[in-house]
Amino acid sequence: MPNKTFLNLSKERQEEIIEICVEEFSTHDYDSASLNRIIEKLGIAKGSFYRYFDNKTDLYEFLVDYVLDKKINYIKDFYEYDSGKCDMDIPRKIVYRLIEFDFIYFNYSSFILSFMNNKNLNECEIRKGKPAHCIIVDLQNKGLIRKDIDIDLIEFRLFRNLVLLRDFIIRKLNMSTEELSQGETTYRKYEKPISVIVEQYCDMLANGLKTK
Repeated sequence: MPNKTFLNLSKERQEEIIEICVEEFSTHDYDSASLNRIIEKLGIAKGSFYRYFDNKTDLYEFLVDYVLDKKINYIKDFYEYDSGKCDMDIPRKIVYRLIEFDFIYFNYSSFILSFMNNKNLNECEIRKGKPAHCIIVDLQNKGLIRKDIDIDLIEFRLFRNLVLLRDFIIRKLNMSTEELSQGETTYRKYEKPISVIVEQYCDMLANGLKTK
């Protein structure tokens, strides 16, 4: 976790540091990500950076916490507001909301995908799955999704698999790297065709591949 020196920085400076660090880990796996590149982009001395975080692992675990919390919180208010209505379309709405996050915060979702593919951090990954599990259990208790399916499989299908869906959409719509870096602007530009693909995904999720 970050040291007190980092926490004493202004919120704007903290966010600037986080954004640069997430960008590095979203474009490189854990082993090839470079603290030297991060420090160079921040324009600070190496000693100053180590006053913020003890080491690479310390930084990485903080970023995992930060990014996953941001993703869960992105749907939290929406989910808590709508879940009281026992709306049968809530799982579908969550899928839409998460895909929206994955495009608006493109580097964050790329970082999450890199994190999930890191075979050396399975213990940390299991620990970080709990917020999504809590949402799934609540949906099950409200009778909105089935209880007879393994919760880890539901979490994979409803949450983790959506990062792969994001990459499918990118290829399908031939979206450029430059466009993806523009976040929300690009999402709004492609919102209609994205919605068509997401709707088909949700239909397949709910009804399978059998003919109607």
